[in-house]
Amino acid sequence: MKKSVLRAWLLSIICLTVVQLHGQSAATPADDPFLWLDESEGPRALAWAQAENEKTLGSPHSDPRYDRFYRDALTILQAKHRIPYVSLGRQDLENFWQDESHVRGIWRRASLESYRGEDPRWETILDIDALAAAEKKNWVYEGRSCFGRRCLIQLSDGGKGAVSIRKFDRDAKSFVTGGFELPEGKQHVSWLDRDTVLVASDRGEGITTEAGYAFELKELKRAQPLDQAREVFRGQRTDFGIVPMVLGEGRIHVTGGVARRINGFERQYVLFGAAGPVELDLPNKAAIVGIASGHLLVKLDEDWMRTGETSFKTGPVISYDWAEWKQDPLRAKPSVVFQPNCRQALRGCSPRPARSRTSSRPSSDATAHTHEHSHRYVGFCVGQSGRCVDQTAVLHCA
Repeated sequence: MKKSVLRAWLLSIICLTVVQLHGQSAATPADDPFLWLDESEGPRALAWAQAENEKTLGSPHSDPRYDRFYRDALTILQAKHRIPYVSLGRQDLENFWQDESHVRGIWRRASLESYRGEDPRWETILDIDALAAAEKKNWVYEGRSCFGRRCLIQLSDGGKGAVSIRKFDRDAKSFVTGGFELPEGKQHVSWLDRDTVLVASDRGEGITTEAGYAFELKELKRAQPLDQAREVFRGQRTDFGIVPMVLGEGRIHVTGGVARRINGFERQYVLFGAAGPVELDLPNKAAIVGIASGHLLVKLDEDWMRTGETSFKTGPVISYDWAEWKQDPLRAKPSVVFQPNCRQALRGCSPRPARSRTSSRPSSDATAHTHEHSHRYVGFCVGQSGRCVDQTAVLHCA
């Protein structure tokens, strides 16, 4: 039984990896025998998914321990004593919470003083269950991008890859008519300033990759139709997709950019400067983490040798002086902030605020986020000897 379950798991991982690496390979829409799978809610696709699920779940369901394991897992997931992890909002701490009473989830906030107590007093900002019932939609919350009190909420109908983007006022706790609003599509959006957002959307002819995601990035102004927005970047059809990116510290946004996802594991960063696009010289298996105390942090997932400079081994977090990097990102010199040893692997890295401060835009995506706080510390979650051990190291970056 264990071998058959392992085989099914490995097969699913291999299939997903192949899709991420090659999109739909060399096949064109005309000769693709699996084009019907694009209709995720079509009768044929649903029947195929149900049949495959029955094959996969047959083994665990036949195990006499399955019911007990399922009940134990459900109890853990619905436990009231779970830690409500938070992010720093405009004036309070914010959390997205799901339980048996809030299956779709609620976006809520509490004051720092309340959160420090044993029973925080939560105030609901948006109830996804209530919204779905009122609008008779199968809404699944997919995240938000905020600028001050204004947020762009991403909602998926049924949990599919395409999302609708709607403007929301988190102080008034209501959706806003007008302004930025995008109908359903496979898309990503990030605020550039109060009246401008960067949008990567699949809406339009000939602007999607073979994997079905956008490779065109546009600069959209308030109240402007998307088809009239200015194109600022175009990837390649063989890419997996692109994600908009905005970098800044404090309340000053330095520049917009894009993370071009070459495949499921590699990306290329491009910044939009006054003189035109600048392709960063980072290795393809690198991820921009954020900004802490005047330093831009980057995680390396492959060996890297810069011309005429020190080489870096796989796994560290490196940093650039933010002021130097802004002047010329191709000449700025990186240094190591954290290097895991031979028995360690870096699980995560997140800049932490040195002091409580109002946030205009919380982080949203690991490859496309902006930190509005002044950060002085970086938290690292490290796994020891292949075991999942949460050991948090806090390093001072100043």
